[in-house]
Amino acid sequence: MEWIDDLEKDAWNDVIEELVWHLRNGRMPTLITHQSTPDHGVEFRFKDLPSVVLPVTHQGHWDQAVTIIDRFPQLNATRIHSTT
Repeated sequence: MEWIDDLEKDAWNDVIEELVWHLRNGRMPTLITHQSTPDHGVEFRFKDLPSVVLPVTHQGHWDQAVTIIDRFPQLNATRIHSTT
């Protein structure tokens, strides 16, 4: 899909790279959560599949990913959440 190709242009960001991989494999996340404690990471949750946690050590990658995701209306149904 063209919009996934456009999203992939920002795959320098680890969170976006992981998101693109899931989308290309037919896995639309229902929730993406940044977990700051106890383990730093981003959890991708899916309706009918097990969740996946991506270790992320840079807060900036999460912040940038949220900004990038907001540009894509195709991801409006995906909830974005951050725990502190």
